[in-house]
Amino acid sequence: MYAVRLDSGQRLTGPTSLELDIHVFAVEGTKSDGHSSFTTHTLVTLRFEGVEAVELDGFGPQNVLDDLVIEDLGPGFATAARISVSLPSNNGLGGAFRCEDITVLGALPFDPGPRSPYYGL
Repeated sequence: MYAVRLDSGQRLTGPTSLELDIHVFAVEGTKSDGHSSFTTHTLVTLRFEGVEAVELDGFGPQNVLDDLVIEDLGPGFATAARISVSLPSNNGLGGAFRCEDITVLGALPFDPGPRSPYYGL
């Protein structure tokens, strides 16, 4: 994960929101040196609106998610924020929150920078 943006909604009188820039890639076998071959690097930006119950912890220079778990809590849930989002972490940022809506803002080819563990791989 490359970036997290939180907005209280007060500046634009919109809903509270959280945006995530997530680096995703394919793993296609192993190279001759035994390391995994990472290909098709993409930077995906997701916007979560109407966020509540935000619990994030561990943000650092390397934030590796094990998964992105999205669950619809159903129409009987007590608030409009009935989508549960969980960010199980392998290293760095992890957490959970609820939201009302999710939008994919972009999915662009990505070239990891020199501080990334995936640089040049």
